[in-house]
Amino acid sequence: MDRTEQFMPYHPETKETIKEEKIRGYWSTSICIFLRNKIGVFSVVLLAVIVVFCLFGQHLRPFGVQEQNTAIKNMAPSAAHWFGTDQLGRDLFVRVCKGGQVSILIGFLASLIVSVIGVVYGSISGYIGGKTDLIMMRIVEVFKGVPHIVIVILLSIILDVDGILPLLLALTVSGWVNTAQIIRGQVMQLRNQEFILAAECLGMKGRQIIVRHIIPNMMGIIIVAVTLDIPTFIFEEAFLSFVGLGLKNPSVSWGILISLAQGNLAHYPYQIAFPAAAISVTMIALNLFGNALKDAFDPKMR
Repeated sequence: MDRTEQFMPYHPETKETIKEEKIRGYWSTSICIFLRNKIGVFSVVLLAVIVVFCLFGQHLRPFGVQEQNTAIKNMAPSAAHWFGTDQLGRDLFVRVCKGGQVSILIGFLASLIVSVIGVVYGSISGYIGGKTDLIMMRIVEVFKGVPHIVIVILLSIILDVDGILPLLLALTVSGWVNTAQIIRGQVMQLRNQEFILAAECLGMKGRQIIVRHIIPNMMGIIIVAVTLDIPTFIFEEAFLSFVGLGLKNPSVSWGILISLAQGNLAHYPYQIAFPAAAISVTMIALNLFGNALKDAFDPKMR
């Protein structure tokens, strides 16, 4: 016993309180680390503002998304039209809000799909090992041999994208390979842990071990992967729509708004500035949030 503790009065309740404060769970510790990250907290606030803006912003104005009025076309930002109007007299503030809903939805769904595929594929490959792992990793290398964006462009041309589902298919066909490789490496580290060996000794099947033990122990990595993939897919959707291979008019997304405004860039730069700024701020906020989560779940930060 320390000499200072030897002469201090013993208070059982105080001792228990100190132990409870020191012994924290994995998730509570990660949350505490994240909350101490000022940039991470700022990114959460910024993302909340963006989501509220996209969901409810259009209800602040008395205009429809496709409501046209050629008498006020190409109007500069004003009190009546906060972001101005486009070449058909449509209110840009309302259209930017609606476009954000579509772009963020596509980014989230695409990220979720590739994460699910990557987690399942990587878990099976890493846990089974042997020839199965060898064959599955060769398939991954085939996909990685061709740049992801090239595959996306080719599929967009073949599918003639005219809706969200074909676009999601084009974005996710090869987008899962990086997640699969990361998950495989984590599973190969976990499969030799004592709790996995104990589950095998108890007669649990491989599928049950993966679902009940391995995947729950990788949830931090999975959440980070989903978060960091969203801005990538938002950018890819905007790029495809800009070059005419993504969603088509009259659908509304940030990429479509930029594509429609590019012809008026010299005379009406505000038409492209607002959707471009929305994409930039959203991608920065998501990347900051993802990096903060990565630090929070990093064991070295414990």
